[in-house]
Amino acid sequence: MLRARSLTLAAALLVVTLSACIPVSVPGLRLIDGQTWSARFDVTVQAGPSTFQLPVLLSMTFHQQLTDVTADATLEYDAGIFRLQTGSLVELSGSLGFDDGLQLDSPSGALAFDGRFVGDSLVGTVAIAGVVPVADVDFSRTR
Repeated sequence: MLRARSLTLAAALLVVTLSACIPVSVPGLRLIDGQTWSARFDVTVQAGPSTFQLPVLLSMTFHQQLTDVTADATLEYDAGIFRLQTGSLVELSGSLGFDDGLQLDSPSGALAFDGRFVGDSLVGTVAIAGVVPVADVDFSRTR
C-alpha cells in the first residue's frame, strides 16, 4: 500500500515537472513575440498652400509577455530625391487584446498605433507625432 502511494506520488511529480517545461500559450491570445511587421503608406503633408504625398515605410518588431507588448519601430521617409530614416529605433509599448486588438504608443508621442489583426494582416491607424493620423494602414508580416 505504501509502495503504491509512493509510486503514484512519484508519477504525479514527474507529470507536473514535465508539464512545467512545456511552453503554454493562452487560448485566444495571438503570439507575436519576435515577429516583424511592415507597411508602406503615404502621409499627406501640407506646406503653405501646397500639399504633397510623402511615402513612408514603417517596420515594427514585437516583444510580448502575455498581453503586454513592446515594439521597436523604424520609420523611413522616401521621397525619391531624399531618404530620411529615424536615427534610432522608436520604442512603443501597449497591449494586445484577446479580440486581436493592438494598441501601442511611444512615451515621447512620436508614434502611435491602434489596430487589429485580421487574418494574416494587421490593419490600423498610425499617428506620427500625434498630428498626422493615417487610417487603414495594412501591415504584413516580414519576419
